[in-house]
Amino acid sequence: MRITNGMIADNTLRNINKAANRLAAANEAVSSNQKIQLASDDPVVASRAITYRSYVSQIEQYQENVDAADGWQTATDDALSDLSDLITTVKTLTTEAASDTCSEEDLAAIKSRIETLRDQAVTLMNSTYAGRYIFGGYSTSEAPYEVVSTDIGDTVTFKGDYLSLGSVISADVSDADIETFYTNNTGEVYESTSDQNINYNIGFNSEVTVNIEGQDVTGTGTDNLFDTFSKLLLALDGETSYKTAALDSSGNVTVTANSLDLSALIDEFTTDLDRVTVSQATLGARMDNVNSVSESLDDAYTAYSTLMSNNENIDTATAATELTSAEYTYEAALAVGAKAISKSLIDFIA
Repeated sequence: MRITNGMIADNTLRNINKAANRLAAANEAVSSNQKIQLASDDPVVASRAITYRSYVSQIEQYQENVDAADGWQTATDDALSDLSDLITTVKTLTTEAASDTCSEEDLAAIKSRIETLRDQAVTLMNSTYAGRYIFGGYSTSEAPYEVVSTDIGDTVTFKGDYLSLGSVISADVSDADIETFYTNNTGEVYESTSDQNINYNIGFNSEVTVNIEGQDVTGTGTDNLFDTFSKLLLALDGETSYKTAALDSSGNVTVTANSLDLSALIDEFTTDLDRVTVSQATLGARMDNVNSVSESLDDAYTAYSTLMSNNENIDTATAATELTSAEYTYEAALAVGAKAISKSLIDFIA
């Protein structure tokens, strides 16, 4: 077969173009650190990249949820721990007040301290995380607990309703006033319905409840922490009895007188403290679950990030060697091409 100058020139240019394309690909790989630039470069690598990136993205979202759940739970645990310490202090002060050696001045000082501690307990039960009240169930935008003054004395409300109605009333308040207040506010008592759990999705098919509801901590009805505070404050005022009100079988309001004893209140605060301890135990189990899931997510993130990197990223040493080889090949192709197509028939005629 006859080899013409045109064929030599065409083959030379084609080889130069191939060398140039190889150099461009090698240069792009090194500069981008990616094996492929388009899905068509390697469909298998592209398909795996989509899968691995999807997993990594999901894991990152779960990790953010875990951080949020951990923050909420930590804020709750801190509040419960502080409340536990507060009730323990109140028990100590109540024991001191029940002592025969406690003077009237001492009782007055203890009462002032108890009033402060009650207000602190309300503040703790109004604790927030990221601007949301953590003990209000679904009602996270408004403080759930509030000390309010009524016609029959101070009491504490929960989400706008009375924790109890007519449970602890000073003996100085008339029965008529108590009956009127009770009748007018019968429908304003908090009643616990279904659980208001705030759940976070922290993993593949894994949810955790991050909140503890306030009524589970303080209690409701006649058995609640703030009623125990009210009894203690009355006792520290020197009162030996208090009144309660309830509906009898005929639907009438019945007022009853009850004895008041400082020593008995110690046991009531123990019951209140036990309720807080149970809440802490429930929360602790959930926190352990979140920690366990967090560790699993960290392991999964490392594994899928490694797979993603191995699938998409180039081997730097290999890529550098390929770039050097491509540069040498391109330069050689240019040099050979310059010699092969630089001569023409005119050159030989001359």
